[in-house]
Amino acid sequence: MRQGFFGGTFDPLHLGHLTLAQEALEQFSLDTVFFVPSRYPPHKSNAVVTDFKHRLAMLEAALQHNKSFKIADIESRDFPSYTVDMLERISSEDYRPCFIIGMDSLREIHTWKKPLRILELADILVGTRPGTDFSAVDPEILDRVKLFDFPGVWVSSSDLRKRILEGRRISYLVPDCVESYIRSGGLYGAEKGH
Repeated sequence: MRQGFFGGTFDPLHLGHLTLAQEALEQFSLDTVFFVPSRYPPHKSNAVVTDFKHRLAMLEAALQHNKSFKIADIESRDFPSYTVDMLERISSEDYRPCFIIGMDSLREIHTWKKPLRILELADILVGTRPGTDFSAVDPEILDRVKLFDFPGVWVSSSDLRKRILEGRRISYLVPDCVESYIRSGGLYGAEKGH
């Protein structure tokens, strides 16, 4: 049984996240991709992060019709969510998970807690786009990950939050159910009901 784990803040979840997960699922013959929402993302300690219950609800709505996508609410409820800690809990001599990240995360992995230990605990699957510049990545790390192309649209959660705050549309960048949830709850400064 090959399982992938895709951690993130998902604030909000967007089509880039879903495309990355789907391509990893298909290209590495994974049985399941578990989305692991971070309760207390350590790299965003100074930023305002949307309440976990809203981020979880958006994930649930977006993933409900894909039997290969599941949610794994396995991050600490009390402390910052470090990838290495999560992988220490789920990895074993008999079980080596796959951990899915995008190129932006790979460029920053040297700033993560115990990056080399992460590489020991899981197969790291890195989604890239044509023309990706790898020069900022430590060659030792680059040699130990598995790269794959994915046709994702370039979109980021921070850009989506900015668009919403400016009153701009996010249609075609997030699943319809996520956009409806954002609008109905007035998240990210959205006008309720619009």
